[in-house]
Amino acid sequence: MITIIAGTNRPGSNTAQVARAVEACYRRRGVAAQVVDLGLLPAAAFAPESYAEKPEALRPFTEAVLQSAGVVVVTPEYNGSFPGALKYFIDLLKFPESFQGRPVAFVGLSSGQWGALRAVEQLQQIFAYRNAHLLPERVFLPGIREVLDGAGQFKDGELAQRLEAQAEAFVRFIQQVTGRDLTAPGGYARRYVPKLGVCSWSLQPETPEALVEKLEATGVQRIQLWLDPLREKPAVWGKAPELLARAGVTVVSGMFGCVGEDYTTLESIRRTGGVVPDHTWEQNWANIQENARLARALGIPYVAFHAGFLPHNPRAAEFGKLVERLRRIAELFGEAGITLGLETGQESAATLREFLGHLGCGNVGVNFDPANMILYDQGNPVFALRVLGPWVKQCHLKDATRTLQPGTWGEEVPLGTGQVNWRGFFQTLAEIGFEGNLCIEREAGQQRVADIITARRLVESLP
Repeated sequence: MITIIAGTNRPGSNTAQVARAVEACYRRRGVAAQVVDLGLLPAAAFAPESYAEKPEALRPFTEAVLQSAGVVVVTPEYNGSFPGALKYFIDLLKFPESFQGRPVAFVGLSSGQWGALRAVEQLQQIFAYRNAHLLPERVFLPGIREVLDGAGQFKDGELAQRLEAQAEAFVRFIQQVTGRDLTAPGGYARRYVPKLGVCSWSLQPETPEALVEKLEATGVQRIQLWLDPLREKPAVWGKAPELLARAGVTVVSGMFGCVGEDYTTLESIRRTGGVVPDHTWEQNWANIQENARLARALGIPYVAFHAGFLPHNPRAAEFGKLVERLRRIAELFGEAGITLGLETGQESAATLREFLGHLGCGNVGVNFDPANMILYDQGNPVFALRVLGPWVKQCHLKDATRTLQPGTWGEEVPLGTGQVNWRGFFQTLAEIGFEGNLCIEREAGQQRVADIITARRLVESLP
């Protein structure tokens, strides 16, 4: 795994956009990579006590470096040097093992004509002192405000090619100095093939008979079952459990939705999503109680749902209200011995991790969806998986591309054609010790069965 450090904590930075472009270079080469954005550093990391005793929330950041085959540092130039947040992060990392003998490459960017030359040279002194192996081929990106478009894409193909050439050189450099071939098979995905399932709603079945038929066509015999049709149309869907059992299908988990959700725009779902809105809470609570009874009767051990957008301020009234509602839901399902998973995407992994700490419910975890992190533009999905590792109970396998117009949705695409680094994803699953289920989800397109087959085959064939 190559770890790319976006070397500033400035929100919406050009540095983060360039770091994503660097990650794409490795993804195109079939190399596992992740982006560590210093903007996601936990507030606790900046307390003076952190020098002596590192906060637990810092662990994913340090592990991303310690477990990497190589590090790419992407740095802007601030006041003739590199950002203080980057220096502070370096100081927090374990000494000497974080950089001792580790291959490191550098990308500099600035508004001026030198592309952060001074910042990179100063970083080279630090990393040389730490006995890292420094790649000679540095990349400098001058006039960064003019060379990136509004979506963070390079207007100048020659600059993009510099990053491609560096990526090619760095992969070779790592093999030369460490003996590790990052393109060689790792076998991480193969171990999870027996855990594959399909989200029932992705197949758009109108009857349980159609669900069984379409699922059989995918070649997968495990399913995450949408509970709402069983609750809303028992005359049609009441026989689903029997039909699935007769077909040899295992129901590994459940899912329920919330009334009144409007996914037309990011702003509309922010207002209407999950159990946050007051005007739909009573109806949602009634439905949730019935869904809990259904899940218990079916022996389903895990149920996922979208809680809605989480308030960032623990002192806000909305924060306390949502915590109270989720604790009620958690207690309800806990009494039935059922674990709950909150779907990812609406907020950053760091925000969700902090919220789960406040919630403090042992039977509440995360249903991790890497594509949602991209669709909502909430960070790198591979590193987000590492941040949420202890809470991840199940994953959705879905792919997406980021929006080209800020403030709008990205686009869901068939697995393997988007911006999720799947080799990095499965390697991280193994590194965090994940043992749960992975359910293929497809919520767009007109050939769902074919797309799910493509997804299954991709997982089966990943090196």
